[in-house]
Amino acid sequence: MKKIKYLPIFIATALITISISLAQEPTESPELDSKLYELHFQKGKEHNDDGERGLARKYFLMTIYLHPDHPGANYQLGLMAYSDNNYSAAISFLERASMGMPNKIELYYWLGGAYWKKRLAEGAIRSYRKAVALDPEHEHPFSLYALENLAEVYTRTERLHESMEAYQAALKRETRSEWISKIKDQIAELHLTMGTYKDDGNTRYNEKGEVIGGVGDGDMRTNLYFEIARHSTDPVKEAINYQKSIEADPGMYQSYFNLGWALTRQGKYAEAVSAFIRSDEVWRTDRSWNSEAIPKIDAHAFLALCYVELGEPEKALNYAEIALDFAPNYYYGLLYKARALIKLDRAQEGISILEGLVDTNPDEAEALYALYKGYRAALKPKLALAALYQAVRAQVDKQQKTRWEEEINVLEEK
Repeated sequence: MKKIKYLPIFIATALITISISLAQEPTESPELDSKLYELHFQKGKEHNDDGERGLARKYFLMTIYLHPDHPGANYQLGLMAYSDNNYSAAISFLERASMGMPNKIELYYWLGGAYWKKRLAEGAIRSYRKAVALDPEHEHPFSLYALENLAEVYTRTERLHESMEAYQAALKRETRSEWISKIKDQIAELHLTMGTYKDDGNTRYNEKGEVIGGVGDGDMRTNLYFEIARHSTDPVKEAINYQKSIEADPGMYQSYFNLGWALTRQGKYAEAVSAFIRSDEVWRTDRSWNSEAIPKIDAHAFLALCYVELGEPEKALNYAEIALDFAPNYYYGLLYKARALIKLDRAQEGISILEGLVDTNPDEAEALYALYKGYRAALKPKLALAALYQAVRAQVDKQQKTRWEEEINVLEEK
């Protein structure tokens, strides 16, 4: 993957301004009519087919410079942005492409994915439903994939009846044995959440008679409270139900981790610490999944987050290092290690890590905001301001976006 070099970040900002907003008007000169922009487009396709993505991107951008609404070039650039984890750009390109490709099923599949990666549920639902509707005969594989993803989005946004309908429709079409089993598991989880679950002969219960395992084709270890929490987007509701999940089945390590994650989203970092530590302890004793008793990597990474927020960067760095010892490229381990280093007055080390993360994850608001903090600590105000602009662009949480915009105003006044 070609990486955006981060010197300076203004270059990346300029490229995004040109390629996303597409402010250039098409030329009116007849000499630069369809023959020229189609020539650029075809050259882009040739380079793309040869695996020369950098050259392909150049020609596709030249195409939309001359013809901003060119559907093919916008579509290809949307796919490239998606593969580069730049989901904001992918949405912009694919939405523009859809005006000229209103019946392209794959386009709406990828557009739905880009919206969902940004946790923009309504955009994802709208796009996935369009992909499904464009294939009334159920012949196109991407409409099936869109239907399965649509069911997942419905599940994660507490639209459980719609999720059930989508999964049942997908089950009628699916032929891959692995996916048939996955869908049956999802349907079983939904029945458990909705109070309509029926014992299939393998179900396990605790002493209170509550379901704690043997659910679905995969005989999953789960329970009512875990599924209610997992199907919610409210961190307060999640935390309450993950606590109940722990009471129902104290040996289920994922409940402790998910409880910690819900607490961090409420800013309750001190409470989250004990949940993450307990998730690691239970995970190390689960020989069915963790035969070598290795640490729980994500728990250690998020313990690093907690201690950064609690003002103990030395502890944070230690936990991040443990996570990275077992998973050297783990995103959250690297992110929270970088934040700890910045707090420890080792800003340049943190910046180096964050620049690498942003190169491969250019739409991650949290990493961009951390990079802004790193540049400020390193006394690089112009780069800090540019990184903060990028963070605001990538942020989908409206309250956080507003707070960061206020920071921009303060910086610009100085």
